[in-house]
Amino acid sequence: MKTPLVILTGCDSIKQGFLKNRSDSLRLLSCIIISGCDSLRLGVLKPNKQDTLRLLSCIKISGCDSLDYGLIKTKQDSLRLNCNFVTIGKQKWMAKNLEVATYRNGDIIPQVTDPIAWAALTTGAWCYYNNDPFYGAMYGKLYNWYAVIDARGLAPKGWHIPIDEEWATISTFLGGDDIAGGKMKTTVINLWAAPNNSATNESGFTGFPGGYRYSDGTFFNVGGYGVWWSATQGNAANAGFRYLYFNAGYLGKNSSSEKNAFSVRCLRD
Repeated sequence: MKTPLVILTGCDSIKQGFLKNRSDSLRLLSCIIISGCDSLRLGVLKPNKQDTLRLLSCIKISGCDSLDYGLIKTKQDSLRLNCNFVTIGKQKWMAKNLEVATYRNGDIIPQVTDPIAWAALTTGAWCYYNNDPFYGAMYGKLYNWYAVIDARGLAPKGWHIPIDEEWATISTFLGGDDIAGGKMKTTVINLWAAPNNSATNESGFTGFPGGYRYSDGTFFNVGGYGVWWSATQGNAANAGFRYLYFNAGYLGKNSSSEKNAFSVRCLRD
């Protein structure tokens, strides 16, 4: 497989920062070279989920683990390049969902696709939504909570998985749970199910609806929910999580089985 590559050299019209409209997108396309991506032709980027996912699957920007999941956006939801975090209040959040396949010490985190094997897990594992790498390009990986709390460290060096109090901090800064969610949801066309109520992404969090995997190994609600683990345990069998919903502007809070698989968003130490 060819290494994904984007070369921005010779493109004075696009600076590191933000792409705000279609004209800027076309300028970007006119000055990038995409290798290993026959499915997307230069100059033919359309504002739909399929083309966005294809673009993300074949782009890598030097100095950035991948295109910062924010991607091809409207004026209200800008494309950020060469930036792997966003500052919200006094916190620095990763600008995308986690997608590592090893713990911080280098040990491999197993990918588990079989639903029966998933249901039997008592150690860390990851999967793509619906076991399809197509979704991974946009939403990152889904992890069970055993991976989140593994002593070898799921978060890269310099980062950690936020606890409940840290999720409360971002919520308070954005006006409280009742309205914070809308300020955290991306407005990328055709990703959130309609009506994507209250979405502005004014925080820059760029929350995507990556869905989740139940403890029995089944997948649900891509397009409808974005769900992120908290590092705070609820009781002996449950852990906390936060979620965004397509039909509301709140930032939800709940707890669930540690065997479920959710997205992970890291916070700077």
